[in-house]
Amino acid sequence: MPRDSRGDSEPGSPGYNYSAAENAVNQSPKIYNDRHGMPVLYDQAAQDGEELRKEAVAFLWHDLLSPVVLIEGYTSTLLYFKDSINEEQKEEYLLGINASTKKLVRLLDKLRYVTSLEKTADIATQPIDMADLLRNICSETQTQAREHIISFYPCQPLPKINADPEKIEQVLGNLLDNAIKYSPDKGDIKVEARMVPTEQELRRFFPDAPQLKLPALIISIIDSGIGISENEQEQIFEKFYRGHNRWSHSIKGAGLGLYICKVIVESHGGRIWARKRLQGGSIFSFSLPAASHK
Repeated sequence: MPRDSRGDSEPGSPGYNYSAAENAVNQSPKIYNDRHGMPVLYDQAAQDGEELRKEAVAFLWHDLLSPVVLIEGYTSTLLYFKDSINEEQKEEYLLGINASTKKLVRLLDKLRYVTSLEKTADIATQPIDMADLLRNICSETQTQAREHIISFYPCQPLPKINADPEKIEQVLGNLLDNAIKYSPDKGDIKVEARMVPTEQELRRFFPDAPQLKLPALIISIIDSGIGISENEQEQIFEKFYRGHNRWSHSIKGAGLGLYICKVIVESHGGRIWARKRLQGGSIFSFSLPAASHK
């Protein structure tokens, strides 16, 4: 989930800061007590001007430490006050331990997956029908996001593409999940797909696109959410990046989803980029080199 302003054209049409990351790493976390006196870690106040890498360390530190602090607090309470707390409280603490453990395992598993991608980026390519894949994932996502309308618009008949279907589904899933999370007002989400055979057509329909291998299939996810600033359009694809507005920091996540998208897309020989819509919201696009399959 992660937001950009380079023109008002849509794809397919012509024409924080949190407090100092270094201080956050070096200082003890701030803790308050819940209604049972349990320690709960909370995010520190935002201030501008810190380096991106230090921010990333601070966020990772917080995401890893937060569930550990909760687990330690709950287990300490169970150990030292086991004779004075009732069964309902015990169950609540055990549920808290279970939830925090699962959160920690999910984060560590995602870090392991990212490390694996960075080392090998193994892809099992095969000719896949992109229209079917896009239609299916939009339909599946719609069943889980009933407050949004998710639509698929192929701009012309789409060719088969040599790609790893599982990994491309992951890219699309991450981008759609991102669009949903950053569209708090139940806005519509569109998925567009267009074949771009030449540089001239690339600049006509996607003037903000980077240099691409052509011909290429370009897929765009368009939302009407909070948007992203122009100076964040490249940073949002960095590992652990979480954005510089307070809304971004209110949304759960380790800042790995867009980075995973970038690694997967580039392992296919494509590129991924983003920009802000002047009408509101963001457009995330990625390319896949076109195969010769009919």
